[in-house]
Amino acid sequence: MEKTVTLQIFGRKFTFQTEPGEADAKQVAAHFEDAVRKVQSQFDGKPVNVDKETILILTGLNFASENYKLEKCYQQLFDRMTEKSAVVLSELEKAMQ
Repeated sequence: MEKTVTLQIFGRKFTFQTEPGEADAKQVAAHFEDAVRKVQSQFDGKPVNVDKETILILTGLNFASENYKLEKCYQQLFDRMTEKSAVVLSELEKAMQ
């Protein structure tokens, strides 16, 4: 059964549906809200005026960058595990002959 989660960014509420892992969805929403605040704080007190859309785009780019790095690390780990598994399998096959 799907649940709904609501987050508020820049005074605007966004409601989305999620799978039964509502606690995870709330943590994701809170993480995003924190990321938006972090990006926004980088411009606090600066003479440049940055609109909300730009802050959201920068937040999205930060998440995309994080995701890319994690995918790259995952792929490297997966490749290493595949190589090591092949060596172990080869050794087991030799021992069974």
